[in-house]
Amino acid sequence: MSARGTRTSYATLPNVHAETLWSRAIHVPPGLKMQSDRRVMAVLFCFFAFLYAWFFQGGGGNQNSQFDSIRAIVERGTVDITPFAANTEDSGEYKGRIYSNKLPGLAFAATSFYLAAYHLELFFGIDPASFVATNFNSEWITFMVSGVPGVLLVLTLFLHFRRKKASTYEALFLASAFGVGSLLLPYSGVMMDHLLTACVLFASWHIVSAPELRANLAIAAGLLSGMAILTDALAWPAAGLVFLYVVAKQRHAFKPFLLGALPLVLALLEYNYLCFDSILRTNHSIMADEFKTPGYLSGVLYWPEPIRLFWLTIHPFRGLFYCCPVLLIGLLSLRWPLRIQDSGWETAIPLLIFAYYLLFNMSFNGWTGGWAFGPRYLIPAMAFLYAFALPGYRRFRAVSCGLAAISAVFMLSVTAVNVMLPAHNSGPPPPMTTNPVFDSIRDLLAGQISVSTQVILSDTPDFVHSKWASYNLGELIGLTGLWSLLPVMPAFLGFAWYANRLRITYGTS
Repeated sequence: MSARGTRTSYATLPNVHAETLWSRAIHVPPGLKMQSDRRVMAVLFCFFAFLYAWFFQGGGGNQNSQFDSIRAIVERGTVDITPFAANTEDSGEYKGRIYSNKLPGLAFAATSFYLAAYHLELFFGIDPASFVATNFNSEWITFMVSGVPGVLLVLTLFLHFRRKKASTYEALFLASAFGVGSLLLPYSGVMMDHLLTACVLFASWHIVSAPELRANLAIAAGLLSGMAILTDALAWPAAGLVFLYVVAKQRHAFKPFLLGALPLVLALLEYNYLCFDSILRTNHSIMADEFKTPGYLSGVLYWPEPIRLFWLTIHPFRGLFYCCPVLLIGLLSLRWPLRIQDSGWETAIPLLIFAYYLLFNMSFNGWTGGWAFGPRYLIPAMAFLYAFALPGYRRFRAVSCGLAAISAVFMLSVTAVNVMLPAHNSGPPPPMTTNPVFDSIRDLLAGQISVSTQVILSDTPDFVHSKWASYNLGELIGLTGLWSLLPVMPAFLGFAWYANRLRITYGTS
């Protein structure tokens, strides 16, 4: 790249013809040193895998419902959770059988991980249903289906910014700011489907929006979109917008894209038919009446409420930009008023996906997300807005660094204290004096760590173990309070040192 301490302009770099699969897959800009990028991605992977594995947020209705489905598949060879019905309220009944009210994508993805742990425990004479084994199994699965997808999403954003001709340092800064300062961090320790959906959906978009789309990559993109559909019903329209882009801009690849997506879509339809006697009847269709509102479409959707735009964006209780101000960098990058026709499909599709998720939540009776922090149903849309962050970072570098730092403090505090905050499933938020972010910072400074007591097996007879419902790895080795976070500090300092070294070596633009 450039000499030490100088800035690099890609316009002045010589063309480098890279014939490797790596360069074709990510469509690297001219002059990119692929070996350097691989090292940066290795550092990103190690740091975020360590950080996301450090925290485990325990159970809850949603997590328990997912874990029950995984157990049913491995232990009983069925998908109904009838024997575990007392463990969660996130369920529904059909013809005398109890099912999770979640789509099966996460459970299917987690089956192999639980299968391995389950049979290893049996081999060594460990009861998989014991409290300790259950906690280990749920933590292990949570990391694989939430933590690892979160890490992979950070890496995908790094590649996305590099394709947009960000310097290595810029891409590293923006990707890591998102990884630490967005809802990825707290929900990496929660067995919910949001991070898995966010990862596969944005990865599909990253692939199809490349300048050149080969057939094998189109198949991979279709497979990822199909996985999003299998995992989360909200992903159908978003995956449809990705497919619309393929038809409009990558017409030669729409058949391979469909070839990748159709097997998982058909698997979902077959699952619906075998379980509920109709390809159109889903797990959501049979959910308990307590989650439905009379007069709403399917019991959950009504006309959008404009006030929810305020609640979902800047209200202290659930505001996305309030709890994750780093996402404002994406807004700083956009030209106002928006002129989509000047920017093309590459701008329109991500904005439409973000707008769709926002509009859905404005219409959804369960927009609050129940016991949770932040607007969790917007998690799959975050990366689509943040993908615009490069121009905003370059124009407002000091502001962007400040937003990233504030976001990191917010997210680390919430993650360390409690992600599963008590809240209603519907209705307006509490008064603006209720501030989960500041409450978490206050509790953190008081040494209140991992306070959630919702266990992954809510019917366990030994409730003394509820203090281990949520925990971090520092607590497992005997550290308490703020001391349990001490081992994370060297990782942060080492990562900051590496990023600064990269900035000095390659410059910031």
